[in-house]
Amino acid sequence: MSRNSRSKSIIENAAVLFIAMAITKAVGAMLKIPLGNILGGLGMSYFSSAYSVFGPVFALTAAAVPTVLSRIIAGEVAIGKFKNVRKIRRIVLSYAAMLGFCGTILILVITVPFARIVTDAPKSIPSMLLIAPSVFFCCIAAVYRGYYEGLLNALPTAISQVVEAVVKSVLGVTFAYIVLNKTDSLSYAAAAAVLGITISEIAGMLFLFFRSFSSDGITKEELDLSPPSDSAVSLLKKFLSEAFPITLGALAINLNSLIDLLTITGSINYAVNNNRAFFLARFTYELASGVESKELGNFIYGCYTGIVASIFTLIPAMTGMLGKSALPAVAAAWERRDTTGINRNLRILFKGTFVLGLPLCLGMAAFAKPVLNLLYSAKPAEAYVCVQPLFILSLGGIALSLTGTLFSIFLAIGRADLPVKLMLTGAIIKLCLNLLLIRIPELNISGAAIATIGCYAIICVFGMICLKRLARVKIGIPVFFVKAFFNSILCIFTALIFYNYVFMGSGRVFQLALSVITGAGVYAMGTFVFDRNAFTGYFSRLQKAKK
Repeated sequence: MSRNSRSKSIIENAAVLFIAMAITKAVGAMLKIPLGNILGGLGMSYFSSAYSVFGPVFALTAAAVPTVLSRIIAGEVAIGKFKNVRKIRRIVLSYAAMLGFCGTILILVITVPFARIVTDAPKSIPSMLLIAPSVFFCCIAAVYRGYYEGLLNALPTAISQVVEAVVKSVLGVTFAYIVLNKTDSLSYAAAAAVLGITISEIAGMLFLFFRSFSSDGITKEELDLSPPSDSAVSLLKKFLSEAFPITLGALAINLNSLIDLLTITGSINYAVNNNRAFFLARFTYELASGVESKELGNFIYGCYTGIVASIFTLIPAMTGMLGKSALPAVAAAWERRDTTGINRNLRILFKGTFVLGLPLCLGMAAFAKPVLNLLYSAKPAEAYVCVQPLFILSLGGIALSLTGTLFSIFLAIGRADLPVKLMLTGAIIKLCLNLLLIRIPELNISGAAIATIGCYAIICVFGMICLKRLARVKIGIPVFFVKAFFNSILCIFTALIFYNYVFMGSGRVFQLALSVITGAGVYAMGTFVFDRNAFTGYFSRLQKAKK
């Protein structure tokens, strides 16, 4: 592939990754929803515990690999050092394999004491043990993904992600269903679902591994023209120096889920022991469904992390995909010290976040109960527990979307330290609020939702202060917010009217779907009338920035 053809493929690669991410998010939802109906809140607590342990270990071992490797390889390709490209892939592959092996051993070693002593959830041990090998396979896959992305070939990454998502969904749900029917054990059923996830990581890694044999993306001519490679030590040092801050950032981002794992179950159990009469009256339906009072903390934790979080996080994921498309232009304008360009592209990013994020967040808040009752009709106890925390998270969810936008901007302008510092600050707030609010019986799990929103609200405030000092531009966020908020309220009001009066009796699926579609149509019309350049301006400016 020539250098010119490589440069021409940047936009195509971005589009491929965007589509792959959208597919994996959709398929991922297809796993969590049926899995929640199979395992229920208690089973999902075991499943989520495994993920919460896996997240920080993955952040320490593999999270930085594809980003850093792709950046280094792209730089080497730009100056024609193709022998360096192959050499650094070999070096980082060995390093990642060692790191992945250590990460797997770490989970295997800490699982039993962690589950028994720290989280008081011994039934999550099988799930934690079965997710451990995923760390190793994720590390290997991360190297190949970073390698191909550095060569501006996003297709192997995209296909491997889709392969993982499909295998994960099919095997995870199938294994959980079969094991639950055979053993009647939620603990083993959750572990079976986790086994499906581990197999999916193996499948994704094997695809990339065999793909590298057919073509590694470098031609013989490019190798012949390449200067001699640098020393292995200097290449590894270069990789590690760039990986360290990104690893810290990824670890900081995973702290919130770890904090929930460490605090929710214990805090709920504390509240139950100190006000048993309240919980017996408040959670009569759940206790009647077979949940023992001593397991109520695990049940509620599973409902929150396995159901509420999986539904809500789709919103910041969608706004994040929209925002990332403008980040190359932000980085380019920052390098040129182009104040006008920085201001223009930041306005694009924030406007896109509000235009897409506000109606999604407020709409989910308004329809939290119908959505949960529809998706988890087989688990009414779980749906009942989830309504209030999903409402709270959605109501303040724009803070999480804005946090993602701010962190992407900081990475684009070379300030990877700021997301780490901000997330550590937010994690301290989250920890304190979790311990304080969840123990209040009337709040219980809603306290975790309030703590999450409080955490990200503080991060947004501090993040905007940092951005203002760095960029020294006026973005006009209040104007964007007011316009999108007004149109969102109009959208939700219309959808609620149609849901409660017009489409009554048409079946729950059609009633909800038609109401949402009607509200979305009104939102699009309102945006066109009151802020008609919100979409047209976004895409026209984005195209100009790419050109």
